[in-house]
Amino acid sequence: MTRTLARAGDVVFGCVFFAVGMTLVVILGSAALEVARLRLRPPIVHRVVRTDIVPADLGRPGFDLVIRFQAPGREEVERAELHGTDYRDLARVQRTLPAGAPLIGRRWPPDAPARLDVCEGGWGRLVLFPAFMLIPATFACIGSAVAWGGMMGRKRNGGRTGESPRWTLLAGGVVFLLVGLAVVAAMLVVPTWHWVRSRSWAPATATVEMSRSIITRASKGGRSHHPAVLYRYEWDGRVHKSSRISAGAGRGGEAWTTMFVGSHPVGSATTCWVNPSDPTEAVLERSLSWWMVLGVPFCVFPVLGVTLWRAGWKGTMHPRTRHAPGRASREESSPLPESG
Repeated sequence: MTRTLARAGDVVFGCVFFAVGMTLVVILGSAALEVARLRLRPPIVHRVVRTDIVPADLGRPGFDLVIRFQAPGREEVERAELHGTDYRDLARVQRTLPAGAPLIGRRWPPDAPARLDVCEGGWGRLVLFPAFMLIPATFACIGSAVAWGGMMGRKRNGGRTGESPRWTLLAGGVVFLLVGLAVVAAMLVVPTWHWVRSRSWAPATATVEMSRSIITRASKGGRSHHPAVLYRYEWDGRVHKSSRISAGAGRGGEAWTTMFVGSHPVGSATTCWVNPSDPTEAVLERSLSWWMVLGVPFCVFPVLGVTLWRAGWKGTMHPRTRHAPGRASREESSPLPESG
């Protein structure tokens, strides 16, 4: 009974893994197909009329880069929007689109000419899709192996021992390893690296141009509060703008957001920290957030993943030998030859 339940668990676990992996493969594959179809459409050269960076609506954080352009042979001015959470990224795109500059766009699909992709990512994006698809494809392969091992069991000496392969440990180890590394990198490694970089930045006087609280609503009725700020500063005779608050992990919460917005009203002067090697990069705070503590328990995940993976690999490559009770192997029952 126990062996039957174990094999059934392998089948269910493998099918779930296979379904998740194939779902992600289909999603990434459809995105790659859409990008390829868009790039195969004939390009249309437009002319940029004007670009503006405006705050996004109150329902979402970040900014919108509004691009106004004219199609060849047409007098009306069309517009397209690019959304971004960092003002610096949109400003970098804006500098590449001065008034009168040619703008290459592609219309897709043909039966909906109102949809226009004005910022072409190039064919380089298609190279990244196969790399991203390796992870879900690995999940699907592991899931199929786990399910197959649960259905067929392990064959030895022409029969079945009733003992399924240890693919479950291998799959669990891969999951714990990938999840652990992703969370640790996002919550600990990257914020700490940005914080270390900002320790050598120089102070500058900044003027707050926008300061407000963004309230996002979750699907289950929950709400989260985040501050949105835009400030300008001068460095080497040039004026720059930035929307970054912290160099490390960002903080949130209603109390902290209200306090931050209240202490940075529009038009007030404050101190920002500028990167001397790249003056377009600046932050208002150089402190680490206590939210990073939440990522410390996930450091156990990679260790647990490697441990499970090694246990599963050893159990699969070197299975234990078993004999029926009351029977000895042929080598044990054969008498030893007498000497002399």
